[in-house]
Amino acid sequence: MAKGERLSLAAAGFALAAAFSSWNPLAAPFGLVVGLSAAFLSARALGKGARRGLAGAALFLSILSAAESGIVMARTAGVGREPTGEPVVAGPTGEEAQRLLDEEAERTRASRGRARDELGKVGGDVPPPPLRKDSKARR
Repeated sequence: MAKGERLSLAAAGFALAAAFSSWNPLAAPFGLVVGLSAAFLSARALGKGARRGLAGAALFLSILSAAESGIVMARTAGVGREPTGEPVVAGPTGEEAQRLLDEEAERTRASRGRARDELGKVGGDVPPPPLRKDSKARR
C-alpha cells in the first residue's frame, strides 16, 4: 500500500469523524478541527498520487463537515438570531432599582455616619456623602 493510499484512508476516517460530530453543538469544535485536519490530509494524499476517488471524497466530506461545524457553532452562539420572548433573567426596571437603592441607603445611613465620624476623629480625610442624582449640591 503506497503512502498516498494510507493518507487517503486516514483522511477518509477523519472526514467521517468530523461528519459525525459536526451536527452537535458540544462536538462541533471537535468537528471543525478534525474536518480541517482531514482536508489537509486529503490534499496531501492527492498530492502524493493517491486514488482520486477516495481522497477526493474525503476532501469534499471534510470541507463540508468543517463548514457545518462552523455554522452550528455560530448558530449556537446566537449569530443571525434575535432574542425573542421573555428574558431568562428579568432585571429590575429603573424605578425598582432606584427604590431598592433608596431602601439600602436608608438602612445603612447610621452606619455610614458613624464610620464618617470615626474617620474624622482619627484625622482622616472625611469624604463628603455621595450626592444622589435628584439632590442639589450642598454649599
